[in-house]
Amino acid sequence: MSGVDQVLALKEVMSRSPMMRLLEVEVISAHPGEVVMRATPDHRFDNQVGIAHGGYIASLLDNACGAAAHSVLDGRHYCLTLEIKVAFLRAIDASSGPLDIIGQVQKGGRQVVVTEGVIRDAQGRDLATATSTLIVQPIPEHQSKV
Repeated sequence: MSGVDQVLALKEVMSRSPMMRLLEVEVISAHPGEVVMRATPDHRFDNQVGIAHGGYIASLLDNACGAAAHSVLDGRHYCLTLEIKVAFLRAIDASSGPLDIIGQVQKGGRQVVVTEGVIRDAQGRDLATATSTLIVQPIPEHQSKV
């Protein structure tokens, strides 16, 4: 199974994942090097001042960057985030509506993948961005391929 096929299969996996159910993220599209996801913030993700918590925003971006990196791997490898840097550009809250979270590969490699992510609102405004570096690891033979 190609990396893109695996990313598309994540729709099924995400529906069973407690974290993905919590974030209510869905995969909209996946192509080699790019993944688009969608999520709608609500008050469960607010911080003490009534806007989306930075951890929620970072989690959305980390998922999109990781899925994009995964989309360029073969079916024998997976990747883990080594580092992520997030820039919060505009406030996100429950009124922000559905958000598109786009992850794109900037440089793929056998050992490391570098990605960028962006969260956009329905008006196409950038609300947050991220850069991420991920390490590529072989999937142990005894583990599932997705």
